[in-house]
Amino acid sequence: MIKQSLLLFFISGCSIWNSAKAQSYSIESFEGQKVNIQLTENVSGKSWYVAKISCLTDSLFLGDYNGVQEVHLLSHNFLEIVYNTPGGTGSLFRNTLILSVKKNKINVALLADSYGKAFGDDIDGSLYIVKFKITGNDKSNFNLIAHIYDRHRSNLHPQMNYIKNKQIILDFDPNRNIFYSAHKRISQSFTIGDSKVQSKKLEINDTLPVIVFDLITYYYIKGAWYKNGNDNILFREYYN
Repeated sequence: MIKQSLLLFFISGCSIWNSAKAQSYSIESFEGQKVNIQLTENVSGKSWYVAKISCLTDSLFLGDYNGVQEVHLLSHNFLEIVYNTPGGTGSLFRNTLILSVKKNKINVALLADSYGKAFGDDIDGSLYIVKFKITGNDKSNFNLIAHIYDRHRSNLHPQMNYIKNKQIILDFDPNRNIFYSAHKRISQSFTIGDSKVQSKKLEINDTLPVIVFDLITYYYIKGAWYKNGNDNILFREYYN
């Protein structure tokens, strides 16, 4: 009986630990202080694919999350988290999230699709990879270099095959603490597609920081990054 009780206690403890697995990473805030950013997977009360990122008293949640893939310290002020997102059969997708900390708040400097791989039907191979590197040593001269590799190969339709290699340099906004490729004047109506809340309309008549990677555009709106999809739908992949 005692052994059985101890075994049940051990199994219960492992289940609790696995249901909220946490990892901690140390970076330097823009005030020069060492701070810990904690990534907690499978947050209680949230969906299976949700993770919580917290620092001091601030936190944010990743909506389409399916496990961390890589974590890197970029410079001394930025933490890069590459994580899997849910994909269909024969496909694999990842996002890259770059974070900093200022005044005890977590700043999302960038969130972008960074990996896509698909096979099936007449597709022999489709691959999209973005790797990031930060240059500079302070807020006055930071740049983010995005190396993009995009390949499509089809045995049945070889005329559609291509391989693209390009490099995009993003500037740093020291006030918003974000990386961006340009400012763009937007006068348009969008639909916000968010699985956490009911879809709603958003009217934009402003000049916004944007990131443009080929056919994908990311808009920085009211302190958050949104990805532009088809039919003028904006997707927000994290929330506070």
